[in-house]
Amino acid sequence: MLVLIWILFLENNMKEKMKIRIKLLMLLFLCGGYACTDDNSVLPVVKSEGSGVYTDSLGREYSWVRYGNLEWMTKNLDINIETEDEGKNTGCEVSREESRNPIDKELEIKNNYETFGNLYTYEAALSVVPEGWRIPTDEDWKSLEKYVGMSEHTLNLLGWRGEDVGNLLQKKDNCEMNLRLGGMGEYDGYGNFIPYFLYIYGFYWTATTDEVRDDFNYCRQISYMSGKIARTAIDKGKMLSVRCVRDAK
Repeated sequence: MLVLIWILFLENNMKEKMKIRIKLLMLLFLCGGYACTDDNSVLPVVKSEGSGVYTDSLGREYSWVRYGNLEWMTKNLDINIETEDEGKNTGCEVSREESRNPIDKELEIKNNYETFGNLYTYEAALSVVPEGWRIPTDEDWKSLEKYVGMSEHTLNLLGWRGEDVGNLLQKKDNCEMNLRLGGMGEYDGYGNFIPYFLYIYGFYWTATTDEVRDDFNYCRQISYMSGKIARTAIDKGKMLSVRCVRDAK
């Protein structure tokens, strides 16, 4: 009798587990279907009003596109900061994953430099912006966000806002800005570079100081997990990506 009860218990338990598995599979299917709607087929295509290539005094070329009255570079700033003191931190680093072995690490740094450019402290970024260009202000970013579809009442909000705007700015086929998920970084108390959030978030400086703390600047944050773009403030000593801008000519 006890054996029969135990067998029935196991059968019921297995049936419950099977029901749970079926529900999970259905949930994954629905989530997958939702994710599939977040692709190039449903996002609008935002055409630029012009494009070109800027060549600096050293022969370095930078592609740009025009949205409204602003011309934006189409890749992250990647100018290195040279120093004769090898032990001195420059405030300019390439994002990477610290778990790599030495051989893979060097390859990753090379590839990430080509893909994401450099991460800069705010002061370091000011020192390498090409002549005639600037770090965009908070208003410059809002102008871009409005151009690609963010509603007027949403522009001044803090945190994540602008349905699909962050996603759109990452999609090269929909918008030529092609923002990247280069993460961020900082130096620890011993001067070691510590990267965070590579491939997960992208952080971009603005030139606008926070109204509450003058050691903070506004920045923009994008994510592979969200279609929105965040407007927030961050310590100027952190290292973020830079996308240069200039007034349209």
